[in-house]
Amino acid sequence: MIRYILHVRGRVQGVGFRPFVYRIAVANNLNGYVRNMADGSVEILVEGRMEDIDRFVDDLKCKRPPLVEYHGIYIRRETARGDLSGFTIMESSIEYRGRELSIPPDIAICDACVNELSSRDDRRYNYFFITCTECGPRFSMIHSMPYDRVNTSMNRFIMCDDCRNEYTDPLNRRFHAESISCHRCGPSLYLLDSDGVRVDDGDPIMKTCRLLEDGKIVAIKGIGGFHIAVSAYDSDAIARLRIGKRRERKPFAVMARDIDTVKEFALVDRYEESILRSYIRPIVLLRKSKDYDLSPLVSYLHTIGVMLPYTGLHHLLFNDMSIKVIVMTSANSSNEPIIVDEKEALRKLRFVDYFLIHDRDIINGSDDSVVKVNNGNVSIIRRSRGYVPSPIVLNRIADKSVLAVGAHLNLTISLLSRDKIVQSQHIGDIESPKVYTYMRDVVEKLCRLIDVRPDIIACDIHPSIPTTSFAYRLAEEIGADIVRVQHHHAHTATLMLESSRDSMIGVVCDGNGYGLDGNVWGGEVFFVEGSRYTRVAHLMEHPMIGGDLATYYPLRMVAGILYGMDGLEEYLYERSHALPYGRRELDSILELLSKGKYIKTSSTGRVLDAISFLLNISDRRTYEGEPAMMLESVAVDGEDVLHLDPRISSSVLDTRYLLEEIFYNMNRFKVRDLAYSAHMYIAKGLAELAVENAMRYGIDTIGFSGGVAYNEIITRVLMQEIKKVNSSIRFVYNNIVPAGDAGISVGQAYYTLILSDTVH
Repeated sequence: MIRYILHVRGRVQGVGFRPFVYRIAVANNLNGYVRNMADGSVEILVEGRMEDIDRFVDDLKCKRPPLVEYHGIYIRRETARGDLSGFTIMESSIEYRGRELSIPPDIAICDACVNELSSRDDRRYNYFFITCTECGPRFSMIHSMPYDRVNTSMNRFIMCDDCRNEYTDPLNRRFHAESISCHRCGPSLYLLDSDGVRVDDGDPIMKTCRLLEDGKIVAIKGIGGFHIAVSAYDSDAIARLRIGKRRERKPFAVMARDIDTVKEFALVDRYEESILRSYIRPIVLLRKSKDYDLSPLVSYLHTIGVMLPYTGLHHLLFNDMSIKVIVMTSANSSNEPIIVDEKEALRKLRFVDYFLIHDRDIINGSDDSVVKVNNGNVSIIRRSRGYVPSPIVLNRIADKSVLAVGAHLNLTISLLSRDKIVQSQHIGDIESPKVYTYMRDVVEKLCRLIDVRPDIIACDIHPSIPTTSFAYRLAEEIGADIVRVQHHHAHTATLMLESSRDSMIGVVCDGNGYGLDGNVWGGEVFFVEGSRYTRVAHLMEHPMIGGDLATYYPLRMVAGILYGMDGLEEYLYERSHALPYGRRELDSILELLSKGKYIKTSSTGRVLDAISFLLNISDRRTYEGEPAMMLESVAVDGEDVLHLDPRISSSVLDTRYLLEEIFYNMNRFKVRDLAYSAHMYIAKGLAELAVENAMRYGIDTIGFSGGVAYNEIITRVLMQEIKKVNSSIRFVYNNIVPAGDAGISVGQAYYTLILSDTVH
């Protein structure tokens, strides 16, 4: 007889791990116990014959439940005492030994619960909050660790006898399912009208279905916050929604009844289908099919964001509703925190006709995650529900903890401790005071939840954005050091993290980031070695007239890029209506250009915006990245008609030349072909610069990051051109960390770790 004590780290609480351990221990004739620890890990003690324990350890490693993730299994062998009888699941320990950075995310409803939901013989038939040990909300309802019911927002719902029996039965699949409940004892659902008056008119779900069928707008409280739903076929209802949300052209996400329905209006490959069906259930950007039959007001792009039902409530709505696809968009204003409170929803959503509410508190708000499959690689655009707060595991260990506060747009924060980074849910754009307050709340909650007091605060080098000032204030409050990380260095650091490389050529293309020279960068090629970054090439720098105004009105970029070209002024004045103040505003722009009063930018995004304007695709930005995204949508079916060889001088790609060629050929070729030609020129030029520097520095890896890395055409051509020149070069791009600004905080944290290693 021997005794083993196992300490298991990873995602092992709230995912059915203890009942799994109980079953394999009993099956292998072992005595002992399993229990949750206050640090988020699990402790297992087993006693028995050596061959039985060996078989138990093999089962532990090879037969784990699908949601369990191991970050380490540590085994200590002791002499058997013979004082144990049977195997038990003990109460969680309050013994503290440093928090394990692994908190379970919110998980989509499992197939077993879906089957019970529609079974008339089951006591949870038609129960909207049906869950079990392997599905349902986690992060959105947790106050503190360990993950026990008493530490969640379910604590106020006292279990009935039936639920209590299931909860305490180790062989039941709801054993210690902290969200366990039923019609008798769990959260309840009710419907309110626009004035907040309760509608007691039968079943609230059935009533909601009839309202949606009648073209009404309904706000629905979900797992991590409020959504707004309308029929995806009803253009009048969607038009009212666009007015109410002040969302003129930004695409809406939709939820479809099932995968067969998705295939009626979108193209879905096997990989995309597997992501749609996964327990994360993110929004997946899919290409519209030729049979697309939803309202054209849902999305003006060639893609549409689609998700499948991920709660019991969603399934019940589709069971009772003739509509097969509904718009399901977050209820908050653009780039503000998701609404989690019904009082705030009633106050802010005055354009909504009805509210479908449940009475479980949402502790941690969380938007839907957004992904796309980009040239066979999953690219995460927004890493939130289903992903957060699962840690990103590193290949090195930090001796100091780091809080990274991101940059300016699509904000997240990240906490690094030892060998893991925990990234927060999507926070928003820091321009809004509400987002700033929410960011502070997320920092406080996440630090408390995983018990990290930062030694270092990492922030952007931009001196005047709110996250930088917040970092300095917080560092002073808690006595932490400050590390400032250049925006594009942070992007490249995410590639180094994912590829486990200490050196690479990093290509970073996005809208803007404060450069080391004080100008706006956004089309950069770096030689990276450890913490050392050298800007070895970039796109041509152009005047960015009016600073941020140029991001909203692409005519300003056209004027700056082509200033002095024959025929330009006449062209601009003919289109000056695209500016808020028309000809007077254009007069001022040209005067500033003549006097040389402007900052410069190498931004890829701004060049794409200018091309979008030239081709009459988009003359202003109503949401981030719109002109460039519209340009890609037009280009997807185009071909290269210009056949331009990249003009490169002193490691600078000439993009004025590209715009001149487009300007002179606007009436000769189809718009889609010119749009595609522009993508080809930029991608081929970047590939040439990247390969040239890879050869110069003896580097075998080229990485691509930044918001432009979501562009499928540029990514594909860049990859193809690199392989064409040198097939031995490894090409990498993000698939764990968002390539856009939502990944900046992760890059800041990882760069700080690299910097610390270099200093040591």
